[in-house]
Amino acid sequence: MPDPVTDAALLRPLLGRRLLAVTEARYWFDDKPVMGTDGLLHFWLHFEGAPAIMAHGCGELLKLTEEKLYSSYDMQEYGRTVVGPAQPTDLLGEVVGQRLVDVGLIQGYSTVPALGGLLLRFDRTELLVASLADEWVCQPGPIPDELRQYLSLISWLNSPAPIAEGP
Repeated sequence: MPDPVTDAALLRPLLGRRLLAVTEARYWFDDKPVMGTDGLLHFWLHFEGAPAIMAHGCGELLKLTEEKLYSSYDMQEYGRTVVGPAQPTDLLGEVVGQRLVDVGLIQGYSTVPALGGLLLRFDRTELLVASLADEWVCQPGPIPDELRQYLSLISWLNSPAPIAEGP
């Protein structure tokens, strides 16, 4: 199970580093990518001078690991999974080239303390990435009001004390 303390230790050395690339594993059907978060399976963040960090959503849990990319694969009549660069027009592609300034750890909709998502604060962009009901949430941050019952900010890595949310 993802552990916020372990995830913080994995992410803290990335603060101040530039994101060089984002690779995604995306579902394709009828030789076309399934666009948006519906087709996103996994993604890897490639920061300068650091191993790739793979993000895997499972239910309400976000699992982060240092992991190499896997190869694209065919699923016969069910389509295929294609591993390649995130498109520059995708939210994940838009942050490439920016420095990671801070990371907010998010508690997911779970009864145990576990990482459900991240607020990635870059030079010019704040990006919310979370796993909720086996679906990706990937949108500009902060956490929108309609998701606050499912996702709550635990702390920021640059100020690890718990954050009090609004009323």
